Amino acid sequence: MHKHFIIIGLTLAVIGLPLGVGYAAAPCDSFGAPVVLSLYRLRQQRFLTAVTHWADTVEEIGNGLDVIARGPQPQSTGAAFRLAEQVGQADARLNTLTLPEAPAEYSLLALTMQQTIDTYAYAAEQLLAFYGNNDGQALVEAQASLALVRLALGDLRAGIAGLTYPACREVWRE
Repeated sequence: MHKHFIIIGLTLAVIGLPLGVGYAAAPCDSFGAPVVLSLYRLRQQRFLTAVTHWADTVEEIGNGLDVIARGPQPQSTGAAFRLAEQVGQADARLNTLTLPEAPAEYSLLALTMQQTIDTYAYAAEQLLAFYGNNDGQALVEAQASLALVRLALGDLRAGIAGLTYPACREVWRE
């Protein structure tokens, strides 16, 4: 009789565990139907996860540049060089980031990611020109570039959200 309970318990665990994991992790389409997890979907999920992490890192670095660009202007040469050093460090961090390799079907998203990096690099270059030469026009260019890159990051996040499937448990709860 004791073995009977063990067999029933193991059978329920073998049936219940995959169903529980599926309910907790399965993605659903906009109609609430579970999405079949194919190799394509797995590759898509990995790419979107990598892009989200990349975007978070880029945004963190960019926020640092934004704080520097919108902060008070340096009152001494030493202060200007310290700010230029911070900009250089942020630029170096951006240069060490590698773009996640985008599948061919996500070339528009990859283009947005490249534009984001290029615009941040231009903003950093203009900030360095401002701190090195006290060129007011370079500061204006840097601030305008940083405003543009915020829009590009917003587009990138919207693209990620548009390609990401919600979890079935969230869709079915509604």
